[in-house]
Amino acid sequence: MTTVTIKIDEISAAITAMEDLSSEVTSQAGVARSASPISLPSLSESTLGKKTRWLDDHLEDLTTRRDLAILLDTEGTGSASYTVTSDTLSNVKEMLGQELAAAAGTIDATSDQDQLDHLAGLLETWKDDPDVMSAMFTELGPDGTVGFMATISSAMGYGGVGDPDVYTSLAEDFRSGLATASNAPGFPAEEFGQEIVRFSVAPLLTDEEQQAFAEEFGMGMNGANILTFLMGDTSYSDDFLLGAANQLDDFERMARDGVLTAQDWYSHNGYGPLPTGNETGWYDDPMAMIMHNFGENPEAGLTFFTQPTEDGWDRQTYYFDDREWKADGYGGISHAVEGIGTSAENLTNDPEATTGLVSRFLDQVANSPGFNANDAQPASPYIADLLKFYMPAVDTALRFPNEDGDGGSTSLTIDNFGSFDHYPILFTDDLDSLMQVSMSTPEGMQRIAEGVGVYQQTQINNIAAALEANPDDPDLRMQLRDVLQRSAALQGFGEYSVGQVEIDGAEDRDAQRQAFIDLVSDATSLVPLPGADVVGEFGSDLIDFGFSQAVDLGTDAAGDAFTSEAAAATDNANDRAAAGTNRVKITAYLALVESGVIPRDEVPDSFFQNGRLISAADIPPDQVSAYAQTAMSGVSSYASNNDLEGPYRDEFLEYYGPAGE
Repeated sequence: MTTVTIKIDEISAAITAMEDLSSEVTSQAGVARSASPISLPSLSESTLGKKTRWLDDHLEDLTTRRDLAILLDTEGTGSASYTVTSDTLSNVKEMLGQELAAAAGTIDATSDQDQLDHLAGLLETWKDDPDVMSAMFTELGPDGTVGFMATISSAMGYGGVGDPDVYTSLAEDFRSGLATASNAPGFPAEEFGQEIVRFSVAPLLTDEEQQAFAEEFGMGMNGANILTFLMGDTSYSDDFLLGAANQLDDFERMARDGVLTAQDWYSHNGYGPLPTGNETGWYDDPMAMIMHNFGENPEAGLTFFTQPTEDGWDRQTYYFDDREWKADGYGGISHAVEGIGTSAENLTNDPEATTGLVSRFLDQVANSPGFNANDAQPASPYIADLLKFYMPAVDTALRFPNEDGDGGSTSLTIDNFGSFDHYPILFTDDLDSLMQVSMSTPEGMQRIAEGVGVYQQTQINNIAAALEANPDDPDLRMQLRDVLQRSAALQGFGEYSVGQVEIDGAEDRDAQRQAFIDLVSDATSLVPLPGADVVGEFGSDLIDFGFSQAVDLGTDAAGDAFTSEAAAATDNANDRAAAGTNRVKITAYLALVESGVIPRDEVPDSFFQNGRLISAADIPPDQVSAYAQTAMSGVSSYASNNDLEGPYRDEFLEYYGPAGE
């Protein structure tokens, strides 16, 4: 055994000196290199850099020992001793973690500001170190972890002597440390996640466990608030998340047939001072927070929803349809499926399970009683992102109406767009609910506009690229006409949907319609036209599962559109159809010019700006009609005005109403 004595002032001075030395060496080496007329190999990163890195590495050794000594010096003598089998950094880190756990255990409502600042400073330093945090939480155990949070919560709620902000930052750093520990090699992450839930949710404990916990930590009726706060970090390991989710799922199943449902229990225990981002006025729902976590950790989320359960419990049906989400307005569950369903890893590793999950979710949630534009606004951005990502499925459900079914994954081929071996099935009767929830917020409306605009422009680009290679092919000419006509259904349905909801920030529903069409036009303009580098064998390299994710109009584009000076749209369907045909003519014309089908020397100067072809978004609203007339002259070789206006208007008007009718 080895006994080590640390004098805190001396080791602190050594740390400061080493930090200054490392910084000065790096700085002066840079000055010398820039001033020298010849190369100085000895000052290179590979030579001198090794020396400064050696200094930085040994700073960690000194800092670890200093902080351990600070924790051990409970009498304030300025020095401390510890005994270890071997004075290695790993052993000292383990002791530091254990002493941090002991220090956390001394915190209560009477702890003074110095005690709180002392622990907060150490946690701030070490919360990202897996060795120290693993040792700390192993020493605390799941019960001590929840107990510490209960103590902090009590101090915050009942006026502890410390600064309220210190309690909050202390709790947040403590949670970050738990996430770090969950990712440490050898840490029992899955079991720890399970036990965190058990000690937060009192009905999962035996009477003896409840009594012992209450005697040591005295937690009141705020376990759901504590668990919701703890699950607010999104960097937990998948094992930890699944352990917690599986355990809480067991509780939800158990409580479903009991006197109180899980939501009933949360409603009694889901209020507390720990900040969870809950601004709804409802109780904290820890399962909703876990769902948000799955949105950021989609591989764990897919496992949770697809792994078999011992008794055949159907998690998808329960969480997508049967369970109520009034506390968070369907935000968590929608975030979970949005993350799972748009994950490149999930779509690569198991595309059938992933797209089937998306299909069943969209079908079942659309029929859930609380899922509507008023009560499910927190879900709006996530549902909109899903529909944007899978806009071809929305278009297919509109063009080929289908009755409700069980959902699932199928192959999908769309002419002049692409083929997918696995794609979610959407049902026509679900589209009204899904689109109106999506359109109920500015962000959601923006995402739908991005999806509609990019999907339509991609098809036009692809047929234009094909025509460039075979301009006289009658089949391609027919396909161009069909593509232009078909875009009416999606456009009409989008404009109908945005006119059925009330969006914060919009003056009225006509302003919403105008903002939507402006955003569609803006999104269309961001798709590189054929002839640009992104155009490949198929016409556009944007084509994949999430083709439309490549276009993002930016922060608050919808808000900007609401305040634009463009003339407001009316609710007159014929006027809306006419505006839509104008936009289609212009975007088709631009694509044909860019692809080379229409020679540039035949294009009027008004379609160029600083030598480049303009986009549809560059055209002032009061000049769109005039530009459309010019565009139609160029497009007329491939589709006449009658070919477009009549069929486009008919299809637009058919879908300028509920999709299910």
